[in-house]
Amino acid sequence: MYCNNSCQKFKVTSFSGKGRYVEGQKRCPQCEVFILWDGLWCPCCGRLLRTKPRAKKLKRKLALNKNR
Repeated sequence: MYCNNSCQKFKVTSFSGKGRYVEGQKRCPQCEVFILWDGLWCPCCGRLLRTKPRAKKLKRKLALNKNR
């Protein structure tokens, strides 16, 4: 599992103030980029994408935005 830079096609350069995960963006821990991708696995390296934030503060923010 290594990055072959094919994920750069799906890389997200900007986002609105709502939050990345609320907008449907996912993070690849191997490639270290946020991408817009429908699947659960990175198209580049094959690692499982993160769909939720790790920080407690951001988890609360995500929960509040999902309930609205």
